[in-house]
Amino acid sequence: SSPFCSSRTISRRGALPRRAMALRGALALSQTLRMKIEPPVFTRSRFARRYNMMEEDRVKWYNWNLACIALTAVPFLWMYTVNYRTSEDTMVLIRTLNPMGTEKIKYDLRLYG
Repeated sequence: SSPFCSSRTISRRGALPRRAMALRGALALSQTLRMKIEPPVFTRSRFARRYNMMEEDRVKWYNWNLACIALTAVPFLWMYTVNYRTSEDTMVLIRTLNPMGTEKIKYDLRLYG
């Protein structure tokens, strides 16, 4: 037998790594058993949704559509309120030609192209 290595140390050295590996395996197993993976929480209704990028894009789209509708309505509102008579004499001519307002004034459509 060698003075540097006895049979006792060899048997202990062989047992220590196996015991340590068994403890390491038990520790890893206990860690995996302690780990809980929570299931995702799905929305219950359309009012309980999370605010995300799709919601933000939808808000931008609605606002853009609302602005386009408002801008389209501006010329129509202006045409509704503006004095569309071509001259100051238009009403005088209509009163002269049709004082009772019973006749229908016919226009030559060829003049308007």
